[in-house]
Amino acid sequence: MSEGACVTDLGLYTDAVAMRDRLQRLLPGFADRTLRIERLHVRQARRNASRHRNPSPMTLCYALDVRDTVGGRTGTQVLCAQVFREMSADAQHRGEHRSRLVAPAFGPAMAVLPELGMVVWALPNDPALPQLRTLLDPARVAAALPWRALGVARADVAAIDAELFRYEPQRRATVRCTLRRHGGAPALTLFGKTFCDEQARALQDRFAHVWRLRAPDAPRVARPLGWCAATRTFWQAAAQGVPLAEALDGAHGAALAARVARALAHLHAAPLALASTEEPHSVAHWLQEARRRQTKIGRADPALAGRVARIADAIEARAPRHRARPLGLVHADFHPEQVWCDGARIVLFDFDEFALGDPMEDVAAFVLKLGHAGRPPALREAFVAAYADAAPARHDRAALGWHLAVQSLVQACRAFVFQRPGWAAELARRLAASEAHAARLDQEPLP
Repeated sequence: MSEGACVTDLGLYTDAVAMRDRLQRLLPGFADRTLRIERLHVRQARRNASRHRNPSPMTLCYALDVRDTVGGRTGTQVLCAQVFREMSADAQHRGEHRSRLVAPAFGPAMAVLPELGMVVWALPNDPALPQLRTLLDPARVAAALPWRALGVARADVAAIDAELFRYEPQRRATVRCTLRRHGGAPALTLFGKTFCDEQARALQDRFAHVWRLRAPDAPRVARPLGWCAATRTFWQAAAQGVPLAEALDGAHGAALAARVARALAHLHAAPLALASTEEPHSVAHWLQEARRRQTKIGRADPALAGRVARIADAIEARAPRHRARPLGLVHADFHPEQVWCDGARIVLFDFDEFALGDPMEDVAAFVLKLGHAGRPPALREAFVAAYADAAPARHDRAALGWHLAVQSLVQACRAFVFQRPGWAAELARRLAASEAHAARLDQEPLP
């Protein structure tokens, strides 16, 4: 790919074998085979279909299994990679202050690869998350830890292990820190979630509110430990329990789904001030989002454009009846992977997206994800019935049907956005489900 050329084959960047070969040939330190990539893993890919809002059609996270053929070292090097539609990457990043970068375990801290239309950073370097250089350094992370909330003196800790637990390039990351204490005392584990913006303080307030809830069926959360302004990081203790997906396989799955619904009803009763100050998830918001998804899917596969347009039309035609629904606090990313079970209590995670919206948005999203996971209808029915019983003023059958249509289109689009293997087949499957939900709207009389 030459200077000024357009990126056309985006499938190349999620082909692990092809990218291993290209990065081996193009990355400084690897090209001469001093460092050898034994295997490349595509940990995450995020596709952007907008040409006007973002010149980068894809951001990726690669994990390279590396062997140093001279020194004999082996290990994993994580890369943050950004692809550009036009090969202006070198011009855009020529002014990068390389003196601020730190040496990674393997290879260069940053490299511009015009042949691929790509810029890569080797962690702990990330242009939007410079704090990772502190949070992943055992010698430096101590200054950012919430020692008072932990109830441990720095002098009592012999060593700190810091590792990357989750990572979304240029957006957010979670770091796991293990504090190994003197004298054989049990190690302490805590997690820090860090952002490219100022969300950390909001997370502290949200988790602190739920932590204080005492009703028997209220949700639990991992203990909030505070936030660090300098590193944009919110700290929590380790959670207790098991993932919901494991517990649902038991004989009491329906009763467990009902407990999740009651926990969600408690969350929806939280103060509205805990919601984001960004655009509310109103009917108008979702109509705009439906049209945006229509555009994205149409670009990904023009053959699907007509089908997606009909779904968006049905959503818009049935929207007026829901405009008067009062907005409340919503989780805005509620799905089974956000839920654990600790005995009889439900444990909730990931309060990043709190917004003002219709609670039926959360109910619909959760029900759809249960369906994607192949869970039996009885679990979904138990969840909806329990929510209706716990929050009758917020539950509305027609609004739930409308949000099922909206969220099914949103989730269909996510199959394209995250570019996981087999995404095209998954997009087709989810789009068929979205058509079914839209068809049910057509069976209802217009207001």
